[in-house]
Amino acid sequence: MPILTNQKGTTLIELVISIVILAIAVVGVLSALGTIGGRSADPMIREQSIAIAKAYLEEISSSQFASVGSCPAVPGAGGRANFSHVCHYNGLSDASAVNQNGMGVGLTNYAVLVSVSNSSGLGGLAASEVLRIDVMVTGPTNEIFTLSGYRTNY
Repeated sequence: MPILTNQKGTTLIELVISIVILAIAVVGVLSALGTIGGRSADPMIREQSIAIAKAYLEEISSSQFASVGSCPAVPGAGGRANFSHVCHYNGLSDASAVNQNGMGVGLTNYAVLVSVSNSSGLGGLAASEVLRIDVMVTGPTNEIFTLSGYRTNY
């Protein structure tokens, strides 16, 4: 029997070792992808909370100025559609995000709470001329996002 000096191919041991190394690499990549995939909804929830807070803040800021201590009576029936002054929104609590007319916007898992208060002054303005508006949105993961803005008497 002749002795072969130029053998080609791999041994069974080399094949098993390469399969084990490849399996370890695949498990590492798949676990990283699983972690990324599991958290991919978080930015979307945060962005939706920001969009809701911005919409509420814009609506409130576009209302007439009236300091919280001298706010006219809150309109009766009709809800937010009849709010005409910034201070009318103080204490507003919506169990789900709705538009100004009370119609849902498809985001039922987002609760909104609004707080309006006199500010301690802003940029040299008297405290009676500045209102601070805080819009707090609680998303489906119970993460609270707060957006604040100021409305001045101009």
